[in-house]
Amino acid sequence: MRILRIDSWDGAGGGAQEYIREVCAELGSRGHENRVINLTTLPAAPEAGLERNLLVRTTGPLRMGDDLVDLPELWALFWREYEEFRPDIVQLHHFDAGFTTIGRIVERLTVPVVFTAHDAELVCPISTLVRPGNVICEGGVRTRCLFTGCHVGFGGPYNLWQTRVFDQRVRPKVRAYLCPSRSLTGYLHSNGYQPAVHLPSFAHIPAAVQAEATPPAGPELPPTVGYLGRLEWYKGVHDLISGLPELVRKVPGVRLDIAGDGPFRLELERQASRLGVQDRVVFRGQVRGPAKEEWFRSVHVVATPSNMWENFPLVALEALVRGRPVVATDIGGIPDIVDDGSSGRLVRIGDPPALASAIAELLMRPDRARAMGAEGRRRTLGRYTPEIHLARLIAVYEAVVEGRTLTSGMEAEELRNVAA
Repeated sequence: MRILRIDSWDGAGGGAQEYIREVCAELGSRGHENRVINLTTLPAAPEAGLERNLLVRTTGPLRMGDDLVDLPELWALFWREYEEFRPDIVQLHHFDAGFTTIGRIVERLTVPVVFTAHDAELVCPISTLVRPGNVICEGGVRTRCLFTGCHVGFGGPYNLWQTRVFDQRVRPKVRAYLCPSRSLTGYLHSNGYQPAVHLPSFAHIPAAVQAEATPPAGPELPPTVGYLGRLEWYKGVHDLISGLPELVRKVPGVRLDIAGDGPFRLELERQASRLGVQDRVVFRGQVRGPAKEEWFRSVHVVATPSNMWENFPLVALEALVRGRPVVATDIGGIPDIVDDGSSGRLVRIGDPPALASAIAELLMRPDRARAMGAEGRRRTLGRYTPEIHLARLIAVYEAVVEGRTLTSGMEAEELRNVAA
């Protein structure tokens, strides 16, 4: 099968871009050809070894004004690639950069189209789905978004136009909306983006980690909580630090090991100093490869304290497959990954005391924490491996290309079972 992908995203690459690269590599190894028109400002990553499966084009930084007009160079680029490649299916990732032109392109396509919802932007202008006061929103990009207190601001008219373009030009062409989380599947279905098919993502698991009979235990001392990810406000690391004084009272000697970087790091460092816990917090910066594996071995519990909507945070999967229980907020796709009381604990968003209490519970009961980590590893290896994801994804492609009717809210696993 030939899949032509459009990554309509402009800005710093993240989990979605890594997903596209990994999926293309996995599909390529199975004989499926991929080509990507990449609108990010980032170049391809030849060190990933994917150049024989990926063709990445960079259109340059597309500003907001460019999104609202036709871009002849993008139009010509797409149709040149389309005519040369002759895909069986087109997969749209995001609907951001150059969306007016992308809308015109999709409107003209004669092959089936699927859309992967990497975030909640179809149903939330800023993809948070949380209003001020930690009120979970029902979703839907409408005029009311300008009056709920959300941080939409002057971008509201732009977001409304973006939604209108999608609804008029793209929605009639989409044969399936692929949603990594059950939460997003429900949001898209209830807002009219159908059929919304639940297709969980996967964790990239190094062979050595997967082959381990029993993951290595954490260090004897000190009791250590880990956070791995970008340092952004919505990731909730400030809630983790806010709860640290309470956690110290319950678990003397505890420390917080933060791996990652981002624009919020300086503020987090200042917050730790203000609370007098700077000696308990380590800001490690980015960790990759062997350093990342060493980091996982050095922590007892991993926290995912996001205070805004998360689609399918892979770091939680990465922690569980290494036998580390996860304490996380109960929002978005996190409950798909973390089974409360079985593989970790879930707490409500924006509640530092609850976060500290749940972490303390596991640190004070190491046997229970290890059992949760073991259960999380078992579940992850049984549900979220590349092999399982690819089998489900291919089953969706085949159903769409064959013209079969998909049901909104269905599991991609159902199509895999039919194919089998």
